[in-house]
Amino acid sequence: MYPRKKIGLPSSNILVPLYVYPAPGAWDPLFTAIACHPSLNFIIVVNPNNGPGSTSCPDANYTREIPRLNSYANVQTVGYVSTDYAKRRLSLVLQDIKAYSAWSENANCLGLNMYGIFLDETSSKYEPASALYYETIASAVRSEAGLGDNPLIIHNPGTVPDPRMLSPNICDLSVVFEGAYSTYTMYNIGEQTSRLEASSNCGRDRLACIVHGVPTTLSSNDMIAFVNGLRTMVGSLFLTRLSVDYYASFSPRWVEFVSEMAEDS
Repeated sequence: MYPRKKIGLPSSNILVPLYVYPAPGAWDPLFTAIACHPSLNFIIVVNPNNGPGSTSCPDANYTREIPRLNSYANVQTVGYVSTDYAKRRLSLVLQDIKAYSAWSENANCLGLNMYGIFLDETSSKYEPASALYYETIASAVRSEAGLGDNPLIIHNPGTVPDPRMLSPNICDLSVVFEGAYSTYTMYNIGEQTSRLEASSNCGRDRLACIVHGVPTTLSSNDMIAFVNGLRTMVGSLFLTRLSVDYYASFSPRWVEFVSEMAEDS
C-alpha cells in the first residue's frame, strides 16, 4: 500500500479504547484488522458500562463478541475501571476489578477472560497518598487469579506523569497523552515524552498515546510521518480521525492507521 523502504521502525501495539457497543457487525473492522495482521498486537479496552456493570456478566452482545476477541493470539483484553484521579472510593475500584476477574469463572458466559485492567483518570502528580492508592490497586489486580498469571495494568493520566508514577509497583503501561491532534502538536508532547523517558529511565514499551481529531486534510504521507514519529517514542498507540464520540465507532482512516502500524511489526 505504501511503496517505500523503512529502516529501524520499532514494533508497536495498537491500544484500542473499544467503547463501541457490540451490536452485530459493529466490531467487524476490528476483527478484520486483527485477522489480517497476526504479527501486530492489539491491547483492547473492554468497557460495557463505565466499568463491568452491575451484573455477573455483560449482556448477550458482549458475551458473543468478547470470546471472539480472546480467540486471537495477538489480542490482550483488559477491563475498564475509573479511578477519578484517586478520588473514587477504593472499595468500588476493587469491586470492579473483582467483577472482571469473576467473568473468567462464570460457567454461563465462557471465554470472557480479561487479562489486565485499564485504570482511567489516574493521577499524574505524585503524592504519597495517591501512590499508595494505586499500589494497592496494582497489588489487587495481580492477586486476582481470574485476570491471568501476568495481568497488564494500564494507567491513563492522559498527560505526562511524574516519573515516580511509572513505578512497576504502580503500573506496567501509562498513557502519557490522550487528546486532540491539535493539542499534541501545539504543546510539543513528543519533546515532553522524550524528557520523561530520560528522567525516569523508562523504555518506550511502557508508554502509550491516544490521539483523536486527526485532521481529514492530513495527507497519507503526513499521516505516515506522524504515526512513525509516535512509534519511536511510545510502544502502544491509537489514532482516530473522529473528533466527536471518538471511541464509539471506527474512524474512516482506521484501515490506513492499522496498515501503517503493521509495517515491520
